[in-house]
Amino acid sequence: MKNKLPKICYWCGIPLTIETIQREHVPPLTFFPKGYRNDLMTVPSCKEHNNSFSELDEKFQLVVKLFRTNDVAEKDLFDRVMRGLSRKEKKRFLTSLDNKTRIGNINGEPFMILEFEKGEPELFIEKIIRGIYFYHSEKIAKGIIESVSKRIKYDKLNTVAIVDYLVKDLNSEILKEGDYSNPKVFKYQFLEFEGMFVIFMQFYENVEFIGCVFPEGFSFD
Repeated sequence: MKNKLPKICYWCGIPLTIETIQREHVPPLTFFPKGYRNDLMTVPSCKEHNNSFSELDEKFQLVVKLFRTNDVAEKDLFDRVMRGLSRKEKKRFLTSLDNKTRIGNINGEPFMILEFEKGEPELFIEKIIRGIYFYHSEKIAKGIIESVSKRIKYDKLNTVAIVDYLVKDLNSEILKEGDYSNPKVFKYQFLEFEGMFVIFMQFYENVEFIGCVFPEGFSFD
């Protein structure tokens, strides 16, 4: 893992000093159970962009672990996360989660598919994308950031078809391996091409997201 990165916030770019610099884990530390915390990626962050997403981080790590796609996710879900959910303040969140959960079918296999509050999945994955982009490019992402996953339902989008189409192009021959040390929790590959930065991310081996940072000035119009 890199030890020296520019002393600016990975998100907003404000200069940081020894007194103001904080470290943002990419992905958040809560995703990593004990025994899977060696050489974690961190990027410099201001206080606002290190602390303001803590509730979203907690929610998303729970949701991703609920898919139970490998033994690490399942064990941490039952050993640690479920105990935390027994707290009274989690009741409203659990009710909301239950109301927005359905079982879908992807390539002949059943999958749990969740509906989030508008913008939540995109914001969480944007955080990861910004962190990885900064780690490799050593500058903040200024272009449009987009992401997609089979696991998340988006309005009027066939995410299964989109992801399957993109995965065909994102083969191992053109992707670079990311700088990760705990592949059973999180791994990624990336591609830099004509100003675009594309990331193929996998949480717990089978919860996949594809993200892209488009060049500054790019427009879909």
